[in-house]
Amino acid sequence: MANTVTFEYDRPSKTLFVEDNWDIKTKQDVDDFFAEYDRKIAAIGEKFWMVAHIDNLVIHAEIAEYYGEVARKATTDLLLGLVRWGDDSIARMTLRTTAMKAKMPHAIYATRDEAVRAIEKMKAEQSAK
Repeated sequence: MANTVTFEYDRPSKTLFVEDNWDIKTKQDVDDFFAEYDRKIAAIGEKFWMVAHIDNLVIHAEIAEYYGEVARKATTDLLLGLVRWGDDSIARMTLRTTAMKAKMPHAIYATRDEAVRAIEKMKAEQSAK
């Protein structure tokens, strides 16, 4: 698996769509993964919503806790909201467990459409406040 992340930012909706393709086995892998995010999102210049496709994100058990810590720190000040989607059962289970331990959003939707609806609902709830 080539370690890549595909980024597509929709500025009018302030929504970043990402496709994670990364095999994370070590702390260096975690650091490299989030460095890739840092490089891409630096240009956005505003808080944003994120919809992440996780089917090709492999987080090995021995590094999951560190991944969760770094993920929480990396996203706390950047995101208005985060949803993930995918139908790979291992990716879903690993990421859900990691997110729960890191006290991050842990719902994972089966399809991109469901994830986008969830983000739209979050936006509406935030607007109503």
